[in-house]
Amino acid sequence: MRFTVRGCRWNELELARNNPVTRGGLRFWGDGIYETGKSMKSSRLRRCCSFPHGAALLIGLASLLGGGCRNLFVARHKVLVDAIAAKGTTKPAGLSYRLVAKRSIISATPVQIPVVKACVDAALATQGMFEPPASAAPDLFIEVSYGRDTAPRADPTARETFLELSARTNPDHSTERATGPEIWDVKVSILGLAGQIESAMPLLSAVASNYVATDTRIETKVEVPQNSPMVQAVRTTAIKSLEDRNAPPATDAPGAAAPPPAPTAAPAVAPTK
Repeated sequence: MRFTVRGCRWNELELARNNPVTRGGLRFWGDGIYETGKSMKSSRLRRCCSFPHGAALLIGLASLLGGGCRNLFVARHKVLVDAIAAKGTTKPAGLSYRLVAKRSIISATPVQIPVVKACVDAALATQGMFEPPASAAPDLFIEVSYGRDTAPRADPTARETFLELSARTNPDHSTERATGPEIWDVKVSILGLAGQIESAMPLLSAVASNYVATDTRIETKVEVPQNSPMVQAVRTTAIKSLEDRNAPPATDAPGAAAPPPAPTAAPAVAPTK
């Protein structure tokens, strides 16, 4: 078999690649590369920098320097998501809700309930949902479950910490309990949490709110950067809510009489049987 490369004839292409021929001070290689006593690396670099190879190289380099490379070094949380929704369910933007929790969850898990509620409220607000006054009937009742796998495990990194939100409709406009069917459920979890459950609530709440009224069909793993603006927004809003709740009541003037105590309100997260 014979080949013609730039007007030169060779018996085998591999022979041309592996045995350069010198012509007029130029060394000729079978793949069309010339060099003048310089290394192949510099000659190949000049070839790579020619259009369109050079354009692709420069675009790839710019993308790395423009932020893609930095993202490689950002630690990420791996969150497991398992969501299901009834057929025809739409995103709950604009709907009101009330959070409820099973009494068994409250008694079995030593967690600060106001922290859980503040994080879930902040996350649901990002989806356009709101909590109505205590005297008004909500559109949805959302049951909150949370906890940590307490089973003994040889590998602590396999221990699960989870948050689950389950929504039911309220067609009878009850102010105490849901009167309709369940329309969506989302469970999110992380593995190997070493600290308190509350420390994971901004992350879990933010991810759960993104998957409400969604059907993942199977458990899905998502990666969330530690510096995620979504998680930071939930954390900031939750902290402000807790601070406002614990702030002492303001008085109109120094020495003024204290206002009468307010009537007892409904619990932050109403337990259900």
